Amino acid sequence: MKKFTAGKTAAVVAVAGGAILASIAPVMADVSAQSPSQALVRVESPAKRKASGAAVEADVTFSCPAGGQQGYINLSITQRVPLGVASGSTSKSITCTGAFQTVRLSVTAQNRAFLRGTAYAKAELSAWPHSATHEGEIKISW
Repeated sequence: MKKFTAGKTAAVVAVAGGAILASIAPVMADVSAQSPSQALVRVESPAKRKASGAAVEADVTFSCPAGGQQGYINLSITQRVPLGVASGSTSKSITCTGAFQTVRLSVTAQNRAFLRGTAYAKAELSAWPHSATHEGEIKISW
């Protein structure tokens, strides 16, 4: 009968523990992707120009932990256009379900019409005690 030394025993335990962790890690990642523990928000690109640029319709994907909290998404879009800036913002009430959801928001132009091209978008999700922000460039298409 062979005796294991402390070093060999630790190595066997480490290898076995690593094998167990490797077998359950994909399952743990899948669960966390399905029900995030924090709030997330993202403005999808491209957005669609409506009514000759009087408005832009954008999809916003979000998630916040389940619990039925009420919250809102605020979306602002700003675009440099000839002779000025087109901008607008809107808000929508949401309910946190723990799943990813997508809402379509219409942003009405305030000063000038939106044009096809690049714009700056900022989405803010607020569902106490969770919040998230996404900002960056989006494309506006016909």
